[in-house]
Amino acid sequence: MKQLILLLLLPVFSYSQELNTALNFHNLVRGYYDLKPLKHNDSLDIIAQSRADNMANKNEIYFNNNSLYGESVFYTDYFSLGRDYYLEASVGWALDDVENITLKQMLCNDCKEIGFGLSVSDDKIYIVAIYDKLYN
Repeated sequence: MKQLILLLLLPVFSYSQELNTALNFHNLVRGYYDLKPLKHNDSLDIIAQSRADNMANKNEIYFNNNSLYGESVFYTDYFSLGRDYYLEASVGWALDDVENITLKQMLCNDCKEIGFGLSVSDDKIYIVAIYDKLYN
């Protein structure tokens, strides 16, 4: 019986650990720039999860331009058990594209909180981070 309970709780612990790793990475990058660390927010998780689910349902990546929240979006089509998708997305956001938009969001001076969401479509995994403020 104890083994069954452990097997049922393992995904919860794994999920929590992956979120902590992604949050720690965000705060490591922010610390390099002398910015205050972000705190995890369960309410932002709900928004991020909804955004990730919408992308998975439509099977396309898009940004919510009408939001007061900051947002970073990542997807991959490479599935692998035990892979930390939240950390992979966070590293991708730090390295970003030429315009460094997602890095600017990670380094938002006014941001204090973050939430994460992950959803799977038929052929992609979508990861979304929602910040309590949009960078300026």
